[in-house]
Amino acid sequence: MNEQHQPSLVLEILKLRSHLEEISQEGVQALAKSGTVAVLLPSTAYILKLKSPPARDMIKAGVCVALGSDFNPNAYCYSMPTIMNLACVLFGLSMPDALVAATLHAAHSLGRGKTHGAVSEGRVADLIVLNTNKWEHIIYRLSAHQSIIEKVIKYGKVVYSRSENK
Repeated sequence: MNEQHQPSLVLEILKLRSHLEEISQEGVQALAKSGTVAVLLPSTAYILKLKSPPARDMIKAGVCVALGSDFNPNAYCYSMPTIMNLACVLFGLSMPDALVAATLHAAHSLGRGKTHGAVSEGRVADLIVLNTNKWEHIIYRLSAHQSIIEKVIKYGKVVYSRSENK
């Protein structure tokens, strides 16, 4: 999003923006005031060698930052653990920030923030069960997610179990 695409009115109408590599500090403040979800796309920035968006500034300003894969022929990556790793390495997100951005805030970007994206009573049970002593390994252990994801639960039902798929 370039400078000419940052008027507050546009943000009020859209409430969702992605490709924010060129956003100004004024744009960050406008995002924060508007309640717009900023969807950052680390794999696209990496593959296309784009400037990193000011993710830390967005978070400090109170912007709801989400992560997405931007899965397409140009950015052929749909691995959210890899996306979270790239967000930490390239954009300076902490691992807790990356987890929230990839789960709860991503759900908000899809209009499902009240029902998805977190583990709590009354929410849809979409989650993974890890076989590791630290949740951070899903981000830190790059490309190891297939060995540490024990189960995938979708709508409360196990849809993948590593022990059953060996």
